[in-house]
Amino acid sequence: MLKKLSIRKRIVVVLAVIYVASIAVAVAGGGYVLLKDMEREAQEKTDLFAAVMSSSAKYLHNVIRPKAEKLVPADAYFPESGVGVLMLTETARYVQEIYPEYIFRYASPNPLNQESLSNQFEDGIIDQMEAGEVGEWKGFTERDGKSYYAVAKPLVAGSDCISCHDVPEVAHPEQVEQYGTRSGYGYMEGDVVGARFIYVPIEMVKIQAYQRILYFSIGFSIFFLLVLFAVDRFIVTSIVRPIEHIVSVAEKISRGNLDAEFDIKSRDEIRSLADAFERMKVSMAKAMDILRQ
Repeated sequence: MLKKLSIRKRIVVVLAVIYVASIAVAVAGGGYVLLKDMEREAQEKTDLFAAVMSSSAKYLHNVIRPKAEKLVPADAYFPESGVGVLMLTETARYVQEIYPEYIFRYASPNPLNQESLSNQFEDGIIDQMEAGEVGEWKGFTERDGKSYYAVAKPLVAGSDCISCHDVPEVAHPEQVEQYGTRSGYGYMEGDVVGARFIYVPIEMVKIQAYQRILYFSIGFSIFFLLVLFAVDRFIVTSIVRPIEHIVSVAEKISRGNLDAEFDIKSRDEIRSLADAFERMKVSMAKAMDILRQ
């Protein structure tokens, strides 16, 4: 098919194919790089959120709980002073007042507080942790129609959890009255009873990534069109017009006009072709002179 096209059109077609292939490779490669960059940025945000929560948990365990055990009567019901899950959940509520798009939650298939009941996605992650398949899970997921980058770490029942989560009969009466007896009990020390989930929204990051790809594609296309225009001008000036001139002069000579000149100023292969035609014209003129004699 290309053989039927002019040189100019062939080169344009080849350049167009190169453009389509290169833009596809560039967009695919750029998309992969931006995806990794988006993942890195989301990971940094989740790490920061997790560091804040972990620091709060350490402060509770090292400072608040020891003092609370001394100051609060043994029979008093004051879980906020010693239950890390409760304190961090409440702390996360204050954080979410400022950053409502972030989600921090302890999820369990068997929670005391039904607000912490795990959904289908979280159940799957907790099951993997319980089976020992993963120690920490991280990746992209959808929640309420929005895209998130999530990180999950297992919640393992410790010895201090058993007093509240063993059986309702040994739990504090106020706890039983508040949460009931249908869920949140039967924990065994060392069991994975849930997981800490941190969800970081990536919609804005994803939009920015798509915009970068779009801007790059537009910029690359403009650059390639300029290159295509420059190449086309070069082809027309350096190849097409000289060849057309040679063809025109050759036709005049073939009609007997031996005064026509091959006026080629370049010093390339086209000039060599013109010189060859010029020698052929001289030879033709000598042959005609001989014939006349």
